[in-house]
Amino acid sequence: MKLRLGGVLLLLVMASACAPATGYGEIVTKSAPALPPRTPASSAPPVPREVPTETHTGTESGEFQTSWPADQLGFLTFECPKCTSNVIVDTDGGEHGLVNAIGAYKGTKWMNTEPDRPVKRVTVHANAPWTATISDYRSIPTAESGKEAAGKSDAVLRLPAGVARIRFTAKTRGAIGLWLMSPKDRDLLLNQIGDLQVERDVHGPAYLQVEGYEASWTLTPS
Repeated sequence: MKLRLGGVLLLLVMASACAPATGYGEIVTKSAPALPPRTPASSAPPVPREVPTETHTGTESGEFQTSWPADQLGFLTFECPKCTSNVIVDTDGGEHGLVNAIGAYKGTKWMNTEPDRPVKRVTVHANAPWTATISDYRSIPTAESGKEAAGKSDAVLRLPAGVARIRFTAKTRGAIGLWLMSPKDRDLLLNQIGDLQVERDVHGPAYLQVEGYEASWTLTPS
């Protein structure tokens, strides 16, 4: 037993001789260089800016290329006054079937609503000469609060800030739809067939798209 204890004491003495004088290890840390604060990504839509108007023409079915900026909303006005059969306008972007009508047509639709799927090519099916014009926000009329706006066929109007409700009437034998697009979202306000008179809550500023190529309509914001 004494030999064992002596051996243990000898090991403890040897171990203590090898340990640091302070009895504690030293931890050394190196500070990483300070990084500049991160700026959170903005979810707000791009600020509208002026874009040169594009005009394209054709005689019958065909297609054309557009250089419209991917981050800018565009408004396509299509005219085919002598068409007598189906009139179809489609894009390779986020919108399909911009125009789907029969006979003479003139109307406006928004396009390039999805920046990750920008419009680069527009396809036209028609049996007569046509004109397609792509314009920026300056081409869209404003529907002022308390004043009645009247129109025919497909159209886009601008609702100013402060508008909270609209009264809409339409005379048509076909389908009629209303879409509202604000900086935050896009909503289908109405989709039915035949004559109507309705009121809907909205929130300006926003764009309002009327879909009804056979319709005569009136709109009164408030």
